[in-house]
This record gives sequence, C-alpha cells and structure tokens, in this order.
Amino acid sequence: MILQSFPEGIVRQETVRVRQIGWLAAFAAALIGPTGCKKDGTTAPPGPLVRTVELEGNEDIPDEEIVPHLNLQPTPPVTFGAKSYYLPGLESVDSGRIKEVYRAHGYYDAQVTEAQVQVRREDKPIKRQRAEVRFTVEEGEPIRVRKLTFDWQNDIMPAAARPAVEEACDLRPDLRFGIFELAEARDALLASLEDQGYAYAVVNESARVDPDLRLADVRFDVDPGPIKTITEVRVEGLQRVPEDLVLREVDFVIGKRFSRRRMQEVESGVYGLGVFSTVVVSRGSQTEGDEMALVVKVNEGKMQRVKLGAGIEIDPVRWEQYGTARYEHRNLGGRLWGFSARLKAGYAELPALYDPREHGPVSDVQLQFRKKGLLEKRLVWTEAPRFELGIWQGYQFYSVSNRIAASRFFTRYFELGLGYNNRFTDLFDVQPDINQNRTILGLDFRDPYFLAFVDVEPTIHLTDSILNPTNGARLSMEYDFANRYLGGQFNYHRFAPDLRGYYRPHRRLQLASRAQVGFERPYGEAAAVPIDQQFYLGGANSVRGWPLRRLAPRVSLCPDAPQTCRSTPVGGLSMVNGSVEARINLYGPLWMALFADAGDVQSKQFTIRPQDWLYTTGGGFRFKSDIGVFRLDVGGQLNTDPRFPEPRRWAIHFGIGEAF
Repeated sequence: MILQSFPEGIVRQETVRVRQIGWLAAFAAALIGPTGCKKDGTTAPPGPLVRTVELEGNEDIPDEEIVPHLNLQPTPPVTFGAKSYYLPGLESVDSGRIKEVYRAHGYYDAQVTEAQVQVRREDKPIKRQRAEVRFTVEEGEPIRVRKLTFDWQNDIMPAAARPAVEEACDLRPDLRFGIFELAEARDALLASLEDQGYAYAVVNESARVDPDLRLADVRFDVDPGPIKTITEVRVEGLQRVPEDLVLREVDFVIGKRFSRRRMQEVESGVYGLGVFSTVVVSRGSQTEGDEMALVVKVNEGKMQRVKLGAGIEIDPVRWEQYGTARYEHRNLGGRLWGFSARLKAGYAELPALYDPREHGPVSDVQLQFRKKGLLEKRLVWTEAPRFELGIWQGYQFYSVSNRIAASRFFTRYFELGLGYNNRFTDLFDVQPDINQNRTILGLDFRDPYFLAFVDVEPTIHLTDSILNPTNGARLSMEYDFANRYLGGQFNYHRFAPDLRGYYRPHRRLQLASRAQVGFERPYGEAAAVPIDQQFYLGGANSVRGWPLRRLAPRVSLCPDAPQTCRSTPVGGLSMVNGSVEARINLYGPLWMALFADAGDVQSKQFTIRPQDWLYTTGGGFRFKSDIGVFRLDVGGQLNTDPRFPEPRRWAIHFGIGEAF
C-alpha cells in the first residue's frame, strides 16, 4: 500500500460532541413522544452526563493523543462550557475512532477489546445520572521504518551540507512509522532548510507500507531552491499608520539571510507597535536570483479606547471600593504618539468596611505620554505625571509626582531603563503613635517632604514571552539613587534584585517562582528614607498569610505591651521575599492555585536573618477574563514573630492580576 502526501486535515478529525448531533436526539424524541421535555417546558438532557473517559492497555499512545478525537468527552466537575452526554452506540463509534488513531500512529493491528459504560445512579432522573466510560486496548506491533531515502532534486545545496539537514529528520530505521510521525519529519526538514536561507524549499514525503511484514519504506523528495536574502519589506493594509514608522521597526532584517526566526522577529516588531489587531508575515512571490521580499499584512485596530469599571480590594486590614475610567490613544497626531489617562476614585476603610476605625477618600490620576524613536529609533520615551490621594495605617496623604524615562531593548533578551523621578508628599491626619515616635523615626519622618531620585532598571528576559511568560526565567534589578543635589531632601541608595522562573510541564499546569531581596542605604548629611518608600511585605502580592503592609517594623504608643496596644508599620531597610506557586487549570478560564511564601523585613541596613523568616501557605482561584485575571487567595501563617503582633494567623485577599 502506498501512502503519499498526507494532509493534516485528513488525519486529524474534529471532535464531535453530542451537542453537535443534537438533531439525532431531536429526531428520536419526536418518535418517542413528548417525554423528552419536562412539564416546565425545559429540555431534558439526551442521556447521562459523561464524567470520565479512561483507556487501559495503551502503553505507547497516551490518553492525550486519543481522547480528543472521541465523541465521548469527560466533563469536569466544574464547567462553564458545553457538556458531553452518553447515548447508546457512541462507545461503538469511538471504538472505531480509537483504531483509526492507532492506525495513524502506525499500529495497524490495534483492537479495542472492550468498551464498558457504567451509569451511576440509574434509579435517579436522567439529569442526575453520570456515565463512566472505559476502553480496553490491545496495541499490537507497530509498523517500523525499514528504509529511509532522501532524493535531492538539484545540486544547489552542496553535498557536504546535506547531512546536517537529513539529521533534522526525526524518522530513523527501526523507529515507529505513522502518519503523524511522517508529517512531523517533513516539517522538521523544511524548518532546517529555511533556517539556512532556503526560503522556497519544497519537501514531498511518501511511504510504501507492508502491513504483513510491518515495515515501511519512506522517501523524501527535497528541492531546496536557491538561498535568499531579504532585500525588501512591504506592508499592506495601512490606513492611518505611517508606513515609514512601521518599516523602521523591521529594517534590521534588510540584507540578512532568510530564516523562520527572522519572520517571527518581524511579526513581533510590527505587532509590538500596539496599533494592529492582526499581523501576518509571509514570503513574497519567488523571483529569479537570490533576492526576496517579506510581505507584512496588517489590520489596524482601534486607535482610541475608553474603558469604565469598578472594583473592590479586600484585605484583613483594609477595604477599598473604587470606580475607574481609562482613555487611551495609540496614534496621537498620526505619528504613533501614545497617550493614556487613568482615573481611579473611591473610598477606603481600615481595617474593614464594617469596622471603619480609619477611613477616607482615595483617588489616583495618572497620565502617560509615550513615544518611540526620539534621538534613536529604538529608544522608548515616557513621561508620567501623577496625583494620588490615599490612606495608610497611621496617616493619610496626597502626592504630586512626575517621571521622565527612556528604555531600550538590546537584543531580544536585555532591556535597560533609566528615569528621573520627583515627588511632593504631604501627610495629614497623622496618628499619635507616629507623631510621638519622631525620635525613633528620625529623619525618615518629614511632613511634608520632597523626593527626587534617578532609577536604573536592567532586565534579562529569558522567557518564551515577555508579557505572558510560561517557560523560562526573568532577572531584573531596581536601583534608585536619591540625592539632595537632584532636588530632594533625602540621600539614599536602593537595591532590589528580583528573579522569577516559569515552567509549564502540562497545558493545565503552570509553575511559577520568585526570589527577591531589597536593601536601602541612607548616606551623607541627609541620610534618610521617607516612611512610605521603605520596604513593607504582606498583602495580595507577598507573604499572603499576612495583611497588607503589616509584615514590617512598627512603632507603638506602648512598646512594652505590643500585643494589647496599637502599632503602626513604618517599614524597614532590608527585605527578603520568596514564593512558589502551582496554577492548575480546572476548566476554561477557571484556575486553582496552591502557594507557599516566605519573607522578612528588618529595620537595619543589609540585614538578612533566616531564623527570623516568616512562612505562609495557602491556595486560591483565578478567573482569566478579557480584562484581566481576577484572583482570590487565602493564606495561613506557619509561624509568628513577636515583632509583628497580629490577632489572626490567616488572611484573605481579592485582587486583579497574578502575584508575579
């Protein structure tokens, strides 16, 4: 038997759920009579709900390769999507599908020896019944590759370079043969050729299979074509975005040899402008010679957006209710100037809405101007003025600040940012425990105060995605240099390296970790760090068994009895913080998370005391929506410290976005 040119559409069959054959159930209901409907007019399910689908005897082909091709699909205990129901006879249909999947993988003798369906609660109404499906498989012996031949169609590629391409082929003599394996080997050969500059390479695969001997002779016809150099990039679909600004993002490929990687870099660069809803990069028409063009087809997205929303943040020591409004323009002036304005306004209560011992209005107005290409085409400039009105334990405040910064990527992996910041802060409604402890706080407590500092932020991105990483690591470093000669009242250095790791061993499991330390060092005649710029831990994003900002050195009106007297966190100069987290996809947008955190804040400089570290563990849920990740976490303390007295050893946090 000869198999040739196997398109993926012939091999992979789209999973057909019972909902897709609903017309069969409707036809059967019409024959049986009106018993398919309840008295209230709602439609009864066509059969028991499929709870589990299991396979036995499949050693070489995992369940994940088989079950998606079946009609009967397992329905998770918690589901917001379609459900799968059992109808008599579907197990026979799926037995045939299992055999076809095995045949596509080279098992021509595979058999389903038993298809068992067990219905739970048969005495209950059909809506309460659950079906458990089990298939028993005998795989048999697979077809194996006997001979592998490469037929090079021309002499363009030197003979000495061909073995490296052939080595990319995943098929080898004596290995299992199947349609999937054959298609993957073809794609691997194409990728190897294209990465060497053969932009229009063609690989045709064929195989002669002898089912009796269980052997296959495989042949690849390889036509590499000429090596191509990218000499032109064309952009199609532009309406309001200037072409020169788009081409400026991709001119780095001009004069370079073609490769798939460079096509991906062009796509990422154009899409990163943030003004296109879709970006597709393809090869231009093949021409004589060694020159070629890349064609970038784009669809412009909405240049202006307005978003309104409301939210609530819940923490054991603070509740906050607020509304938000956001305006964004991505092509201001028709030259890709970015502008955004964000308004947040609400009210906060400490420690809770039902027990408002301290309370007050909160607001946050943030403006940002963004432009890429000033002075140097890769530089991204931002200016971000801001006004904030807020409340923390011990005081309320308002501040006016501004940040001017420039950042740039050096290769895809290294990013460097540099900014100048100034901030005026005025405290009011200051509580007595802070006012009466000015000798303890020293120069750290000034009211009002002016702060000016320069920040440097290098980041190494070793992840698969910069914005939404799933595998890899990211190392960043925050360094702030505050000095009176920059216009402020404080002199200090701040160092805060941060290492994050991500690993996704399965599509339903995401592992994440973070390790962070921080040090602040005052120096000179104005050696001090403002009270609200010191280190605090606790809350939704760090050491989640502790309330917000409560894991930090404190001052008290009665230091001899800290357990019975009010204490106010004032921050520290040394910090260590670490977390590990497992995120498990339950179904669709719903995820569950298990985490463990550790951390500590010390009042002294450059002080790390592992014996003082505090540990918490817990879990929560995430709901991934189009507007962000909604998160609910519950954490419990595994140990305590007399430095940080708390009436409860657990905390509940609700917020938006992942912790890290």
